[in-house]
Amino acid sequence: MKKHNEVFSMLRAAEQEGRCVYGRTRAQRQALLRRRRSGELISPYCNLYADRGYWNDLNNEQRSLHTIRALAKLHPQWVFTGLSAACLYGVEHSYTLHDGAVYIVSRSGASRKDEFHLNRIYMNQIVAYEREGILLTSPARMLLDCSGFEFPLALALFDSAMRKSLTTVDEVRSLAAQSICPEQLVNKLLQYVDPRSENGGESMMRGCIVDRNFAIPLLQVEFDNPGNPAMPYRVDFCWKLADGRIIVAEFDGMEKYADTSNRYRASLQAKMEYERRREQDLKEQGITVVVHIVFEDLTSPWRLESKLIRAGVPKNR
Repeated sequence: MKKHNEVFSMLRAAEQEGRCVYGRTRAQRQALLRRRRSGELISPYCNLYADRGYWNDLNNEQRSLHTIRALAKLHPQWVFTGLSAACLYGVEHSYTLHDGAVYIVSRSGASRKDEFHLNRIYMNQIVAYEREGILLTSPARMLLDCSGFEFPLALALFDSAMRKSLTTVDEVRSLAAQSICPEQLVNKLLQYVDPRSENGGESMMRGCIVDRNFAIPLLQVEFDNPGNPAMPYRVDFCWKLADGRIIVAEFDGMEKYADTSNRYRASLQAKMEYERRREQDLKEQGITVVVHIVFEDLTSPWRLESKLIRAGVPKNR
């Protein structure tokens, strides 16, 4: 299709601002729509567009942020919440949660004019914060509106928000008592939230451990490092059992070094040797078994359960 200088300039300006482009005038909207129909542009939301190649290079969170930033310009009075606010706060979460939905708070219910992807969450009194010049709810309110996700996925959001010191357990609990929210889910999340989990994968794994009724592990336990006493080994999960056994689980483990096409193969081999030596040092300190968990074990929890059972991790009675 013939190059449209105005559309080209609008697209480049939007990309520099990390947002989608939108049409202000009828002529702009028609020009953008023609290019979407030709396949040149993609439209994740009504009157929002992005270059197809550019969009395909973004991950799910980046796509959501591009949509949110554009909508905030079109509707500066909107107050974002839920997963949309989590993106703006930089709270770590699984990209699988993104399905194109946008979450805002509203004193009214859904309107017939609302775009399919728009989710209005009712709130009688709206207290707005600001991030990147965009209005959003408080971190505590954001967590309440994310509490309905599957427990391991929601726990990752709660852990990350606490790890970033965005809010506290007491603040979330207090707000929950004053709000309409899934009380049992929120209480369960507040019972198990722990900012010591260093990333979303570890949080999801702990959530799966809870869901599969295994004994709750100790987190980030340190052991001696004979080769460098000033830098002790720290393990992700540890169970110290009454019979003297010590079981350690490490998230990610050795599979992150399995890319044989990597041109830095020598350094990968060095890392593998370090992991081998580390595991040997741990076992010499009485650790019975070290089990390595990868992300695929979390997306198929029966795999995680099988690994933990073989390692001897007990279940709660």
